[in-house]
Amino acid sequence: MSLRTVEPEEEQPHPPGEALGWSEAYSFFITLPEERLALLTRMGVRPNEGIMDVGLDVFVADGGLLSARHVRPQSENTPDLEVEGVRFELVEPLDRWRLSYDGPAHSLRSSREADRHEAWHKSRLERLSVELTFTAECPAVAPGGTDGRFGQAGRFSGEIWISGDRYPVDAAGLREKSWGSEGAILPQLRRRFWCRFDDGSALVVDRRVEEGREIHLGWMLREGVLSPLVEVKLCTETEEDALWQRSAELLITDQEGRREEISVRVEQIAPLPTVRGAVRLVVCSSVARFSWGSRSGLGVVEYLHRLGEDGQPELPIEQWG
Repeated sequence: MSLRTVEPEEEQPHPPGEALGWSEAYSFFITLPEERLALLTRMGVRPNEGIMDVGLDVFVADGGLLSARHVRPQSENTPDLEVEGVRFELVEPLDRWRLSYDGPAHSLRSSREADRHEAWHKSRLERLSVELTFTAECPAVAPGGTDGRFGQAGRFSGEIWISGDRYPVDAAGLREKSWGSEGAILPQLRRRFWCRFDDGSALVVDRRVEEGREIHLGWMLREGVLSPLVEVKLCTETEEDALWQRSAELLITDQEGRREEISVRVEQIAPLPTVRGAVRLVVCSSVARFSWGSRSGLGVVEYLHRLGEDGQPELPIEQWG
C-alpha cells in the first residue's frame, strides 16, 4: 500500500452520487495539552437528504462539554459551508482553511452525561466563539487505491472564547475530508484515532468492520516523512458495564515493516447515541493521552458501535477490539 498525493481540485465539492446517504464531509481536530482542551468539528453536506449539518464540540478541562449542533436545508452540494453561524472557509486549496463561530452552545457539566436526554434538556447555554486558521504542514494524502477520503496535518492559530474566558491557540492539529456513499453503509464497528505528538509526529488510524469484512487504513508522520499503515491490531479495555473505552493498545505496521506500539488512555469521554434511518448507533468520542516510546500527545479517539435489537453491539468488543 502507498500514499496517494491529493490534487487541489479534490478540495472542491464533488457531484453527488445517487445513494440517499451520499455526503461530503469536512472535519477538523485540535487539542491544547496545557489547557486540557480539545475541539472537534465536522460539517456534512447531504444533498440527497436535503440537509447540511454541523457539530462543534469542545471538551474542557473540568470534564465538561460544550456543543453547538445545527441543521439547515440544502438540496445541492455547495462550497458555501455555513450552518447557523458555524462557517468553514477554504482560503487556499490544500494549504489553508478558516473556521469561525460566535453563538450559543449547550454546556454539560460532565461530558459523560452526553447519552442522557435529561442532561441536554437541563443544560445551560454559554457563549462560544471560535476564530481559527488551519495551515498545512505537509501534503494532504490518501491511502493508495482508495477514493473519497484524505487527511492532512497542520497547525491551528487564533483563539477560542468560552463565556468570556480566552484561550489563545497556536497548536498542531489534523483535518480530514471525505465524500461518497459511505454514510449509507453504516459499519458494524468503527474505531478512529487522531493524534499529534509533542515532537510534531502524527498518527491517523481508521479501523472498521463492515458485514464481517475488516478494513484498516491510516498513516503516520514522523520526522517529516509520511508512511502508510499496512496493518493495525487493537486491544481495548472498556469500562465496567459500559460500551465506553477506558484504554487501548495499538500495534501498527507501516509500509517499511516497522512495528510500533502505542498506548492510549482516555481522559474524557462523551457517549452519543444516535439513529440513522432505522439503525441505532452509539458514538463514543473521547480525548485521550497517547504514548509512543518517548513521545506523548493529547489526541482524539472515536468508537462507533452499531446496536442490535437488544441494545448491545452487533459485534463483540473483545473479538474486534
